[in-house]
Amino acid sequence: MKLNASAFGLALAIVVAASFTVCSVFFAIAPEATAELIGYLLHINLAGLSRSINWASYFAGVVAIAVWTGLWATAAATIYNLSA
Repeated sequence: MKLNASAFGLALAIVVAASFTVCSVFFAIAPEATAELIGYLLHINLAGLSRSINWASYFAGVVAIAVWTGLWATAAATIYNLSA
């Protein structure tokens, strides 16, 4: 079975952008609680590492993470298709 590499990359980019948006909303509403929860999940101390979120940083982050993830997912699907 072959994957449609472009569709796979786009789908994963959309899912990651949506996840980034949800995380940003939680961080904008309760930055310290969100940082503490992520610290518990990753087993690290994130105390004092909070930063403010504005629209420019949000859009730059969501575009960067979506493009980067989409490119890597497309590359991974292409390599999978070559090896399948």
